[in-house]
Amino acid sequence: MENKTAVVLVVDDMAINRSILSSMLASFRVQSDLAGSAAECLECCRKKHYDLILLDHRMPEVDGVETLVHLKELFRRDGTETPVICHTAESAKENINLYKAAGFADVLFKPVDPEDLSRILLTYLPEGMVEGIVSSDQKKKVESQLAILPVWLKSVPKLDLRAGLEHCGDAEDYLTSLNVFVSSIHEKSDEIDAFCKAGNWAMYSLRTHSLESMAELIGAKELADESAKVEYLSRQGENAELPALTKKLLDHYRSFEHLHTHFHKIEEPDDPVKQPYRKPNDFKTVLFVEGAHGMVNKGIINKLQEAGFRILCVPDDPAEILEHRQDADFWLYYPAGDTEHIHLIASHISELCEDDNRILCLVGDALDIAEAKKIHNPERITAEYARPIDMDAFVEDMLAFSNMQYESCRTKTIFLIDDDPDFLSVTERWLKEKYRVKSFRSGSEVLFYLNSSIPDLILLDYIMPGMDGFETMQKIRQIPRAHDVPIVFLTGQSSREDVLKILEKKPDGYLLKSIPREALLSSIERLFQDLLIKNNTLK
Repeated sequence: MENKTAVVLVVDDMAINRSILSSMLASFRVQSDLAGSAAECLECCRKKHYDLILLDHRMPEVDGVETLVHLKELFRRDGTETPVICHTAESAKENINLYKAAGFADVLFKPVDPEDLSRILLTYLPEGMVEGIVSSDQKKKVESQLAILPVWLKSVPKLDLRAGLEHCGDAEDYLTSLNVFVSSIHEKSDEIDAFCKAGNWAMYSLRTHSLESMAELIGAKELADESAKVEYLSRQGENAELPALTKKLLDHYRSFEHLHTHFHKIEEPDDPVKQPYRKPNDFKTVLFVEGAHGMVNKGIINKLQEAGFRILCVPDDPAEILEHRQDADFWLYYPAGDTEHIHLIASHISELCEDDNRILCLVGDALDIAEAKKIHNPERITAEYARPIDMDAFVEDMLAFSNMQYESCRTKTIFLIDDDPDFLSVTERWLKEKYRVKSFRSGSEVLFYLNSSIPDLILLDYIMPGMDGFETMQKIRQIPRAHDVPIVFLTGQSSREDVLKILEKKPDGYLLKSIPREALLSSIERLFQDLLIKNNTLK
């Protein structure tokens, strides 16, 4: 019997802390859901069972201990039990026995050390689940993609193809990443050798750090470990052993160079598929499913038309609704009739809206709205407006929903900043599946470009020559037009000390370079969704 994927609930009122833990869990191949408060935590646990909960102690309104009490009661009623780990600042270490006495299974201190997190996962996840951290579906995908890889590649020593496929997602992306890695071996190995002989340990540590990230990506774990070791020694000033260790490292690195004969020249990645350009007003079409007719309907239609909306009215008939499902960006449903009919139509509409990512609102009599919400996915309903309707507030909400749909569908622009051209090339290919991407090799390059173009997100390496990630972030935030652009560090720095340093700089997020492709794309999508909700919260 195959093991199922571990799912952890992360509860913290600070978005950056949630982002850090989510990224770390993803690097362990563990799925996570995020909650920003006690109320969100309890709501998540009512809807879904979790294998582990990481619960912040110091939260406003309801703290971790009180939240734990509510969780224990919920578990008791449901006949379930989930280990709850107290996630708190290291300054509270002296209270560790108090936290355990309160009912927490264990304590995880901030900033989180990856080794501590690994211990927690190994200790508290159900037996066998750590080995099954990669989901059975993903395992099947990896095996199927492994079969696609060319035969010559399967005999290459010191290359874990499964690990590479888990990072890259599929055979095509893995081969592309391996091609990028192999194509730069000659140039990069000569650079590392020259920096070592010249005693330029600052640049030496930067280049070996980049090598570690790329080696990890393609599944060359032993090479990554050797790179990490010499990088650490160079940063600590322990240079006596480095010439010998560097020779061994470069011999290992160059042993992959012969693979270049199997690859063709790398072509520039294509731009993402261009969608027809749509202006904000293009998102002002409403599909009004009318279960009843009368003055209320006419009042709604008139008010929306005055605000510039186009209204497409259809009867509450499944065939009619299906025919017009693609004609509008959000839907209104006026439920009426017997309860069986309302349940049928509400279920039909909610499933279509979920499939097509449409906003769904209910209007009408309170009792009929209550019946319409008795479906398996009521969370699909964004808002409800029972009679008598405050038309001004209703129209204001509809305008906000229109803007939300526009922002949700608009192709976002991401600036990617890293001094390693190999990492830029691979990550840009991943992101261009969905986003417009502009890559930069240094902070000074992106600062110049920000004079003419502002992105939706900046992904920034922390350790770079010259202007490092922190200084780059400071200068970006001094530009009035770019002040509010979210900045997320995408870095290989994962030690406890490095995480603490980065947290002190207060970025908008923190992701590890070891994060697999799908987890990276999911994290970015979640960030954009959080920003959308934050910027369009209805008053």
